[in-house]
Amino acid sequence: MIVYKFGYGVSVDSPDISPFVVKLETWLRMSGLPYETRIGNLGRMPKHKLPVALIDGKLIADSSLIIEHLQMRNPEALNDSHLTPLQRAQSLAIKALFETHLYFVGLYLRWGIDRNMDIYRPMLVDYATHSAPTFVRPVVPLFAPLALPLVRRRMMRQAWEQGIGRHSHEEIVRMGMAAWGAVADLLGEQAYLMGDRPSTVDATSFAWIHVGLVHPFESPIRDYIASQTHLVAYHDRIWQRCWAPQPGGTS
Repeated sequence: MIVYKFGYGVSVDSPDISPFVVKLETWLRMSGLPYETRIGNLGRMPKHKLPVALIDGKLIADSSLIIEHLQMRNPEALNDSHLTPLQRAQSLAIKALFETHLYFVGLYLRWGIDRNMDIYRPMLVDYATHSAPTFVRPVVPLFAPLALPLVRRRMMRQAWEQGIGRHSHEEIVRMGMAAWGAVADLLGEQAYLMGDRPSTVDATSFAWIHVGLVHPFESPIRDYIASQTHLVAYHDRIWQRCWAPQPGGTS
């Protein structure tokens, strides 16, 4: 069985611009499951989000649901069978911290800060170009100046509706720093979040640390992550295990 993973594409020395795609791909590599990468067209994908995986002819959306499906099919894949009930509960809480709180902090840092949007814009145009039908690709950069402001407003509307976008820049940074401080304290001196062995939540935490460290969006939060030597060592440990020497998947 080969998994076909649809994402946004390799960018800035990183497997993908989305932490959810990096999460899935890292889990696949930690599990030793073969996969191939494809650029996904959001408009043609179920739920209109990425990543999506094609498994035995069936498209499955959502990184967590894809991992859950593959864990049921592949008992040897990275799973949480070695964790206690308390550790499983802690893993779920940590996952939620990343995916429902720090995700929106990161969304604001990319879309809400002009200087970071200037960095992000070429990445978005590149994705839009490569995900479009071949005959449309030459004109995508021409329409980008009209389309991206609309997309930016929609993304900031999402942040407003979720709640994080209602706060000032200083308040959002303070909230993000507090959450990252909690992550740093939870990891402590452990090799992995739940102890000496990796578990599913490590794919999630690696993805968010990686995006925070490697993607070129400036903020005090990025500086804080880089200052936590044990978070950097944790990132580098998983990077060397799964990603060195190059970030692309088997394709």
